[in-house]
Amino acid sequence: MRKSSMLLAALLSGCGGTTPEVYQLLVDYFTLPDSCYTSMMQPNTVATVQPPAPLSVQVWDGPENSAFMQIESAPITIDMGAAPNVSIGGIFTGKKVDKGWTFNSDTTVKQTVLQGTTVQATVTTVTHAEMTFERSVTFKGTGVLSSSSTCAGQTCPGTNPSCTVSGIALTGTRVAVQYERAP
Repeated sequence: MRKSSMLLAALLSGCGGTTPEVYQLLVDYFTLPDSCYTSMMQPNTVATVQPPAPLSVQVWDGPENSAFMQIESAPITIDMGAAPNVSIGGIFTGKKVDKGWTFNSDTTVKQTVLQGTTVQATVTTVTHAEMTFERSVTFKGTGVLSSSSTCAGQTCPGTNPSCTVSGIALTGTRVAVQYERAP
């Protein structure tokens, strides 16, 4: 495990030691709704990636019934049609819910379009990734992805599509529990 991950786990856990759980998740293939495309229709050709995309994650408990999930495998970029892509990587914050634990990652990016030194437009992109699953030896769970963009200024495109996909099937296995002591 990288030293930065160990230090981050120790800092976020609020304790002198951590007990990270390592999971292997599989994200099943899903189809985007028509509303994710500027034309409001699926394209004629859609590439299907098989088998499901694997994610290696590490989960540790934090203070006040919270948890943190770090994506250990390379980030996955999800094509959301004409809406902004969603990247699944980094740290997700989690909380206990009726169906296990829900882990969320939200990103907001503002880009300024300049012509010389004059601001022509400001584009704000917001993405959300969410995974809900039981923290057990084997499990099934669900995922939600959403993305949208807004534009303010003189050179904005005619449409700013948004996209939401829910009910994405997740399956997983706990592959290890690592006991560590903070330095």
